[in-house]
Amino acid sequence: MSDNTSLIIKELSDKETRILVEVYRAGGEVMLKDVWKAIGIRSKAGMPFVNKLEKKGLLIKENVGSKNKVMYKVKLTELGMAIAKELVEAGSLMKVLTYELLTKIPCFFCPYIDVCGTTNEITPEKCEFINKWIYEALRQGSG
Repeated sequence: MSDNTSLIIKELSDKETRILVEVYRAGGEVMLKDVWKAIGIRSKAGMPFVNKLEKKGLLIKENVGSKNKVMYKVKLTELGMAIAKELVEAGSLMKVLTYELLTKIPCFFCPYIDVCGTTNEITPEKCEFINKWIYEALRQGSG
């Protein structure tokens, strides 16, 4: 991930992220009404986020309606496609990592959990179980 891409991702709001991901999942181009339906917001509430994404150069909004009815189609730009792909992949990875990490936290299985932190001898900072778990998690993450 480039510095520019990660900076853009950090600046995205939750709604902007959800819109990008939804358009990406729809193949990069979709009717805006379908995005609203998928993420559960009304167009009036969502349009400011679409306009921000358009200003950032991440998507293009096109009116495909008639004279009497406004209907928008949105399409990801090349940059928008790259960022949305990054968001989807990162989200999938985080779900896996979060599950893996949480199910293996040694505190959940610790015979000393009831007294942990109540004395100077048994504390999270001095715990051999949690230190080993952190070491292994870091080792696996860097390898």
